[in-house]
Amino acid sequence: MTRTERFHDSAFLAPGLLAAPPGWQPLRYVLDPERFFAAAHRRHGDIFTLRMLGQRWIVLANHEHVAELFKQPPETLDAGQASRPFRPLIGTSNMLMLDGEDYLHRRRLVLPGFHAQRMSSYEEIVRRIAQEHIATWPLGEPTAIYERLSALVFQIMLRCVFGIQQERQPLVDALRQMMPWITDTRRVLTFFLLGPNHLTRLPRYRAMLARLDRNILAEIELRRACLDLEQREDILSLLVQAHGPDGSGLADRDLRDELITLLFAGHENTTALLAWTMHELARAPLHQDKLAARDERFAAAVLAETLRLRPPVPLLARRLRRPLTLGGYDLPAGSNLCPCALLVHRDPQIYANPWTFDPNRFLEHQPAASEWFPYGAGIRRCIGASFAQLEARIILQEIIDRLRFRPRHMRPEPTKARAIVLVPARDTRLTLFRRPQ
Repeated sequence: MTRTERFHDSAFLAPGLLAAPPGWQPLRYVLDPERFFAAAHRRHGDIFTLRMLGQRWIVLANHEHVAELFKQPPETLDAGQASRPFRPLIGTSNMLMLDGEDYLHRRRLVLPGFHAQRMSSYEEIVRRIAQEHIATWPLGEPTAIYERLSALVFQIMLRCVFGIQQERQPLVDALRQMMPWITDTRRVLTFFLLGPNHLTRLPRYRAMLARLDRNILAEIELRRACLDLEQREDILSLLVQAHGPDGSGLADRDLRDELITLLFAGHENTTALLAWTMHELARAPLHQDKLAARDERFAAAVLAETLRLRPPVPLLARRLRRPLTLGGYDLPAGSNLCPCALLVHRDPQIYANPWTFDPNRFLEHQPAASEWFPYGAGIRRCIGASFAQLEARIILQEIIDRLRFRPRHMRPEPTKARAIVLVPARDTRLTLFRRPQ
């Protein structure tokens, strides 16, 4: 039997976990993702196969294999097809779900909203909201920081993505109902254990989704009718105005799916990044003091190191359109290849003392795209990466300017999955103190 045939033989154990009892892999993935991936890597090596969401995922843990995959021309890989299991969460008509010319066309339409010159218009919004929220955080007692960061980032996303204040209550209420429901651990387990189609059959989910759709589509209709549309700088207004060379723009359903993706992915990823950053800095008070001195290069290095050690999304997903030989295996067309940031970012061959939080490593050396890819790579790199980094940098600086913080204990928090994002399992409980001026 050839290696190609073995990938399609459910009785073949290596390189993978195909014979594991049903539900075991999703359970481990959701409740203990770090140990799950580490154990699979130790047992099966740099290429191993998982069964998730009704698919087989071929996980890549070696940066050389990832580099080879990233070198493939776009026409040989589909990211949208590989991401189809997540369509109940973010829709089917957004960049994450598109491939080929459809993807490139959509990217050209959406990209102007994220150009560097646009980012400066969001700085004051992010700074002001961060200051307002941080001023309400309790001092001198253990506090769950994750949910406070989540509320802060949610309000920023409302302002920057939708361009609305809190008074647009029906839409805000619909979002506030939906987001915690789909990120609750029980729902995440249901999603991974029973698959995406089960989620769409749940009456409560369908009712919440219908309510959210009504309110988002109503907001789009209002925005299209605005007389001051060209003066607005929020992402919804920019997307409403976006047109291709032939004059065609985005349909309401396309807008809806892009907005949901930006909001859900942007909110969860940035919250996780900030929570993990505070988690690590709480155990490194000297790093806090260096940040308080307004060292911008060090601030960027802190966030980069957090994304290395604690990547919010553990896997990318690419589906082969044609066969590919990788790491000695002949992988057939249709294979789902998943570079694993969680493993590659902790490879001691790339990073000395990989489990040590050391921002200085990013002051001394910039890793290759195949060695550090928290936002993806190449033409599929996350279009909101620049905004996410700007947002995280400003929020972190506002926190450090006002507060010192320490953990309840020095042991690192375990990790759990919140939707598809890896977060601190105990909600980042820290004690905050006012920083002396």
